[in-house]
Amino acid sequence: MLIDKCLACSTLTGKLQAPGGVIYQDNYWVVEHSLSPVLLRGYLIIKLKWHCEHLAELTPEEASALGSIIQSTCLALSKVIKPDKIHVCSWGEEVKHIHFHVIPRTKDMPVGNLKLLIYLRMQKILNQLGLNKWVTDEEAAAVAAKIRQEIARDFRKES
Repeated sequence: MLIDKCLACSTLTGKLQAPGGVIYQDNYWVVEHSLSPVLLRGYLIIKLKWHCEHLAELTPEEASALGSIIQSTCLALSKVIKPDKIHVCSWGEEVKHIHFHVIPRTKDMPVGNLKLLIYLRMQKILNQLGLNKWVTDEEAAAVAAKIRQEIARDFRKES
């Protein structure tokens, strides 16, 4: 089941499309680049294919598949972006649909969860004021394509 006014559901139905389209999907999960305007190259979103708001409601199969998706996504992202750290987190406050933010932290970004979130928020404000530039959809799509290739390579090795 998908919900009309849910941002994540809107991408799953095709009403909205992330730059570069779907990077990877299995029976339960979808990996895409964050939506436009893009704040950070390689900022990915992993979301459940149906509208669910609580991790406790995942089936055992969905929960089991999640670990593999997170690991493969982080591995591919580390090869493409080469960040110092990759943060994977979920808040579910504004968009209640279960989803995970996969955020690459590069050398020029502050260390620490709260510092990183403040930094990203400040970058967004600077972009909105025209004092900084958004990542173009083309740049995000190019990164998505490279990550797609790496994930496909990783899953081929497993089979």
